[in-house]
Amino acid sequence: MAIKDLAVAFNGAESSRAALRLAVRMADKYGATITGLHVSPPMKMDSLTRQWIPESTLETLKKSEADHIAGIEANFREDLKALGHTNNGDWCAEKGEPTRVLAKAARYFDILLTGQVDAAGGVADQLRPEDVVLLSGKPVIIVPTAYKDRDFNEFAVVAWDGSRPAARALTDAMQILETKKRLDIVTVVPDDTPPDCGHDILRHLRRHGIDARQVVLKDEGGVGKTILQHCAKTDPDIMVMGAYSRTRIREDIFGGTTRDVLENMSTPVLMAH
Repeated sequence: MAIKDLAVAFNGAESSRAALRLAVRMADKYGATITGLHVSPPMKMDSLTRQWIPESTLETLKKSEADHIAGIEANFREDLKALGHTNNGDWCAEKGEPTRVLAKAARYFDILLTGQVDAAGGVADQLRPEDVVLLSGKPVIIVPTAYKDRDFNEFAVVAWDGSRPAARALTDAMQILETKKRLDIVTVVPDDTPPDCGHDILRHLRRHGIDARQVVLKDEGGVGKTILQHCAKTDPDIMVMGAYSRTRIREDIFGGTTRDVLENMSTPVLMAH
């Protein structure tokens, strides 16, 4: 299936602008349409507070919110124009809990792109891209805030451990990987573990016309860190990985590959589960 319908979670912040920069590159390459998705959390107001607020004040608050969203939409369209994207794009603004609304919306697009979230931000209702991956059933590309617009070098990295999430991510990314000139299948192993040479996965990819090679790396302070170091050296357009091979609760408490990558990424990452 061709990539023709991209969505970008856009709130005007620099992280969402980084996601839009990559979306424009992808749209230009694949001939896709871009839709900006904006989600406003519901106004938090208990019933006791609500009864003391005049209707006129509520109307003023609603108008202020509408004006704010209109400003974000204007920024979205201005950014598209500045990036040289000739299609004006579509726009959709909804209200609700951001993670769940975006997860539901993602089901109606080929891929959702979202910016990297600062885990140290301390905002309780902050968007969690990895939760969008878990809830949506669709691939999500998380783009680092520092992402710089550049031509694609047509090279990608796949983090491969043979797990179900890794296989799901590989399949969901195939429409991108088939357009790349080079692909590294990266497997991280402890010093005392013999590597799986990966002949079967290489054979599978080559039957799709993909020039894939197996890269076996020794664990250097964690799987996520080791793979990110490889990406820093090789500069791929995108890294593909499965989200949460372990349970999310376990990774949230003890840390894990998904969290390491999301917090330290310098390359756009396509995640699926």
